[in-house]
Amino acid sequence: MAREQVAGAIILDTLRDRVVSGLYVGNWRSGERLPSIREIAEAESVDRKTAAAAYHRLEQEGLVRIRPRSGVYLNSPAPSRPMGPLERLHRQWLQHTFEGARALGLDTGTILQLIEEIATLEQARIPVVECSWHQAEQIAEELRERLGLTGVPYLLEELRPGDPLLLEAPIIVTTSYHVSDINLVAPGKLVGEVTLAPEIFREIKLRLEGKHLLIVVGDEALARKLRGALVHCEPEDPTSRVTVSTTTDRAALMDLVGEADSVILWPGAPRWVDEALPPDIEKFRPRRGISDGSLERIQMVLLDVSLSRLRESSRSSDVAIPR
Repeated sequence: MAREQVAGAIILDTLRDRVVSGLYVGNWRSGERLPSIREIAEAESVDRKTAAAAYHRLEQEGLVRIRPRSGVYLNSPAPSRPMGPLERLHRQWLQHTFEGARALGLDTGTILQLIEEIATLEQARIPVVECSWHQAEQIAEELRERLGLTGVPYLLEELRPGDPLLLEAPIIVTTSYHVSDINLVAPGKLVGEVTLAPEIFREIKLRLEGKHLLIVVGDEALARKLRGALVHCEPEDPTSRVTVSTTTDRAALMDLVGEADSVILWPGAPRWVDEALPPDIEKFRPRRGISDGSLERIQMVLLDVSLSRLRESSRSSDVAIPR
């Protein structure tokens, strides 16, 4: 009995070593058929009962699977839980992030610091400065929806040196009309400049062909700015005409609607105008007001700010921040 136990232990260790080594060097693969109990018994000079007991022990350990009347097979690893579309996207992002970071010599701790710094900036209040309150609100809303930033509408006429909101903000967002005004009040502050989505002016030119186009905006400040911008895209057809009107006088607005062939509701125009328009009139409300290029520039400015802040806080440490 003692000799059988010793033989069983020896054959078990031998079999386990063969299985593990075969997997390691790639000679065997999951699901591959292994030598039979009879073949093992003959090769190791033991009885079949001892060889079978060794295989059963390996099956308990999860290395092999015994199929009655079929044979012994290398056990396949348990299949991973199928991932949904969102999980696959997350995994792809993580893979690209870590591969790119390793190529730059960054470790996981540095990646975490960078992401935490960016997350902190995304929670900061970012002033959106405009002469038109409606436009400031519209830009701030798009920053929230498309970039997850906390945009705060801010009227140009309220700009004051030393304003805590301006001083604490990582950047200030505005249009090209007011960059110089911000530089005077908050010198040295980074400015994210937004430009209009190009499809809006394409739509204006398309609808101006021999027609009377009415553009409805939220307030007079925006109307003046838009009238000036439209000078640079006047139609060649003399029968084409464009009118820019605000929503402050509903009756007057409806009179203009009655004379128009087509209506464009500018981003930020009140929703009640949609309901007030006749059902048979051609209308268009742009889904977005800010160009994709503007959002990319704002993101890059925020990344630069986060790197700068992290660099300042890590000068005394060994953390390697890319320059």
